[in-house]
Amino acid sequence: RWEPGDEKKVTLTEKQAQVVNYLKENGEVQMAELCAAFDTDEKHLGPVITTLGVKGPRAKGLVDYRKETVDGVEKPVKYVFLTEAGAAYEA
Repeated sequence: RWEPGDEKKVTLTEKQAQVVNYLKENGEVQMAELCAAFDTDEKHLGPVITTLGVKGPRAKGLVDYRKETVDGVEKPVKYVFLTEAGAAYEA
């Protein structure tokens, strides 16, 4: 996991770098908005978020998400945002 000040830079794929940069420009966004911005669906973008995330053995610690119940929406809405490390990361 990358932390600000680490000399070793985490290597990102092109798509991961695009997601980090999008979140830097737009702040916390709904997963649906992120999918629309990349013209894809959660099935394809979800693994990118997971790898950038803070959980799991391959997690890079740059992105996290939270789920929130929204009135009139059947499933909880997922909000994606940068961690402190993600905000400091230069993609």
